[in-house]
Amino acid sequence: MTEHECAYCNYDEYDVIDKNDFGVILPELHPLSKGHTVIVPLRHVSSFFEITDKERKSLQSLLELARNELKIRHQPEGFHVAFNDGHVFGEQASEHLHIHIIPRYKNQPLKLDSRWGVVAAD
Repeated sequence: MTEHECAYCNYDEYDVIDKNDFGVILPELHPLSKGHTVIVPLRHVSSFFEITDKERKSLQSLLELARNELKIRHQPEGFHVAFNDGHVFGEQASEHLHIHIIPRYKNQPLKLDSRWGVVAAD
């Protein structure tokens, strides 16, 4: 996948929740709960371990901002924060790093899907 084909490089400015010099907060296209968002570096980079210290601090700042905004808007009980890195679960790896912040709500179990290597038991 090239940068020109990357959904995280070619997002619609209308969808931006917030941004800074190194990253952006976007709504997750396939949310697992109400308010599920992703924090994405502006630079097309595939691994968390390839980002610079400035990018890492910037993404951390956006993660905290997203958490605070989600607490105000949706009052979740907590959050699931995660990202995949590399070729895992036998799927095609994402070519652009993105960190999920998934609000968790009381009495609503989080149902992870194949993006997280979870498959239904037979």
